Amino acid sequence: MTSIRGGAGKSTVTALVAGVIRRYRGDQVVAVDADPGLGSLPVRLGASTASSLRHLAAAHPRSWEEIAPYLGRTAEGLFVLPAAPTGVVADEIDHRVFQQAAGRLEPYFSVAVVDCGGGLTGELQRSVIGSAHAQVFVAPGTVDGALSARTALNWFAQNGYGELLSRTVVALVAHTPRPDADLVRAREMLSAGGLPVVHVPFDRHLAAGVSIAPERTGGAAEAAATTIAAHAFVRSLDVP
Repeated sequence: MTSIRGGAGKSTVTALVAGVIRRYRGDQVVAVDADPGLGSLPVRLGASTASSLRHLAAAHPRSWEEIAPYLGRTAEGLFVLPAAPTGVVADEIDHRVFQQAAGRLEPYFSVAVVDCGGGLTGELQRSVIGSAHAQVFVAPGTVDGALSARTALNWFAQNGYGELLSRTVVALVAHTPRPDADLVRAREMLSAGGLPVVHVPFDRHLAAGVSIAPERTGGAAEAAATTIAAHAFVRSLDVP
C-alpha cells in the first residue's frame, strides 16, 4: 500500500483490504505497519501491542509460539505488526530491519499487507515495492489527488518499476460526502494504461478516525475494499 504523501487514506484502505482478505481466506494474514512516523494502522485495526517491527527483527524466534507475542490481533483474527509500540513515534526504519522482520513472518503467513509511509523515493519504500507481488496506490478522490496519482504512476514507469505497474491497483478515496473531482474523468485519466481504478466512497464511520468496526462500515466501502483485494490478487498472479 503506497501513496505519494500522507493523508491520502492509505492506512484506512490497508485496514479495510487486510480485513477483507482475512475474512475470505482460511489461512493466516498479517498487516504490517511500515510507516516510520506515528503510523495509524494499529489504531485503525484496534490491535495495538507493546512490541514492534524492530523488536521482531532483533529477536531470534524459533517457532510460531515465539513469534506470536510480537503481534497484535483483531477480533476477526487478523494479525498486526506495528512499526512502533503504541504512542511512540518511530525513527526511520532501515530497510534491512524491515526485511529481517518480514523474514521472521514469512513461514507463518500466506499474505502480508504492508502499509508503507507516505512518499515513494525513500529506501524503505523502494525495498518494499521492489519485492511486492502487487501494489495498491492510494490517492485522495480530488482533482489534485488524481493529478498527483498520474505523476506517481509516471514516476514508477520512468524509474524501473514498469513491471510493478502491471500489478498495480489505484484506489481513489473520497474524504467528503461530495468529492469535488469529476471521478469519471479521473478514472479515465488514471486507467489509460489499463490499470484498475476503484473509488472508495465517503463513509461516516471510517471518517471518524477510530478503530474500524466491520459491522459499522458501509456496504459501499466494504464492496470497494473487496474489489481492490480481488484486483490485487488477480494481478499478482502475473509475477514471474
